[in-house]
Amino acid sequence: MNTSLLNVHKYSIIKSQYFYIIVMLMFLPSCLNTKSIYPEKRYFLLETTKKPQQENKKRPYVLRISKLRMSPAYKGKGFIYKKNETTYETDFYNEFLVSPDDMLAEIIRKWFDLSGLFTRVTCSSGHFKEKYILEAAVTALHGDYSDRKKPIAVLDIQFFLVEDNSLSYNLILQKSYTKKVNIDKHRTLSLVKGWNIALTQILSDFQAEISKKIK
Repeated sequence: MNTSLLNVHKYSIIKSQYFYIIVMLMFLPSCLNTKSIYPEKRYFLLETTKKPQQENKKRPYVLRISKLRMSPAYKGKGFIYKKNETTYETDFYNEFLVSPDDMLAEIIRKWFDLSGLFTRVTCSSGHFKEKYILEAAVTALHGDYSDRKKPIAVLDIQFFLVEDNSLSYNLILQKSYTKKVNIDKHRTLSLVKGWNIALTQILSDFQAEISKKIK
């Protein structure tokens, strides 16, 4: 065969091979199930598992829910897991839909608004003259998997109820709560439900304390 014809033949074969590779690369992403390789992110909101107990006596006061403070470790949206006594992990694929401080402040506002303890409950100042200010700080909000056989949902909240006497502010009630709820192993929904149960128990207990304190 003529040398020039042989070179042309080889070139056409190489060209066709490159074309085949390019076509395969173009169709490769559609053939792969990327969802199985990279799980989709999931977003969650906390909520109470029941409504507050209605108070028999409504106090003629306005309660303002101050901005809730989060411990620095829990300011992010991603879920946090305790693996052992010294190691924690964050979860990129499971997180809160909104920042936990705003989410919890709104839940607390709704709870006390439905409780009937106060004439009005608000998260903003200026519109109504508040008699009481409720401050809160979350010091723990994670899933504890240090005991692999008995994982738990952990929630720690500190409350500070302040009375505004126009001339001064007086701290009239301070309570700290730690709730631990057993959950299913490696089940994200079970962890969220555990936090919901813990939050409901804490708010129920704190409502009872406020009811005894405010006349």
